[in-house]
Amino acid sequence: MSEQKLEVFNVLNFLSRGYKIDDILNEDNFGTFQSGQDCLDYLVEEGYLSGNGGTVTAEEISKKYTVADLKVLLKENGLKVSGKKQELVERILPVLNEGAGAGDYELTDKAHEFLKENDWIDLYMFALVAFRFEDYKDYVEGSSADKIETALNFCDEILSRALIANQFIVFIDALSAKAHVYAYDGDYNSFMDYDLQRYILGLNPISLDAQTYATYDPINDANIYNLRRVLEKLDMGSLKKRFDKIWNICNIRNTTVPKKTCYKILQRALDGADLEELNFDIKEKYFNKKFGI
Repeated sequence: MSEQKLEVFNVLNFLSRGYKIDDILNEDNFGTFQSGQDCLDYLVEEGYLSGNGGTVTAEEISKKYTVADLKVLLKENGLKVSGKKQELVERILPVLNEGAGAGDYELTDKAHEFLKENDWIDLYMFALVAFRFEDYKDYVEGSSADKIETALNFCDEILSRALIANQFIVFIDALSAKAHVYAYDGDYNSFMDYDLQRYILGLNPISLDAQTYATYDPINDANIYNLRRVLEKLDMGSLKKRFDKIWNICNIRNTTVPKKTCYKILQRALDGADLEELNFDIKEKYFNKKFGI
């Protein structure tokens, strides 16, 4: 099952990077698994994890402790001491297992092989989650290119289809995805080019219907956050020159926000202006009349 494959990869990848099992067990959504514990049990049963996480079972506690011992433990932890032995065991079980964690689980050879064979999923999670996992899995299986080229080709196909079908939101989502594929590969110059393109077209949409426009923000906060992070960490040269170059690439035929204004707004956003206020002002001044809202 594709969805389960994605979940298994994410949990194993999470653990391989040194995170604790408790962080996984505290998650609310496990897709095909009813709970984090069910997911963990599956990984152990299928041979992806070895060990028991340092946990003890009710049977082990019952064998190890007498009723008197259990009552002492319960009293020390401020718990009720009355009841039959099995009741005492069940009551103390969570206390004795508190703190059990990933340090007592180890990824097996099977898990490492699984992560290696499916490392394209890591790229999917980093850059392509706006699109259905099943669609991308099928695309990967039909591609003979390497991981990065496959992802870029996938984005290009979505861009082409979205443009033909006049699906503007899908189009800019694919631009953002392509930018992140480049970032995953360490090509931050290409990342900047595509994320700037996503910003410029966000303020100059190809088309917007009334339903989409109702919840549309010209400035996307994740887009600005990503641009700011790259600009802060790397020497990317003149932002104005790059902006001018990307504006020309965008080939905007029907301007909504003029070029100079678009760049000034970008500077304000990067400098930390309130994006909610900026979006409100932009829609009031440039969008509402044009899109007939």
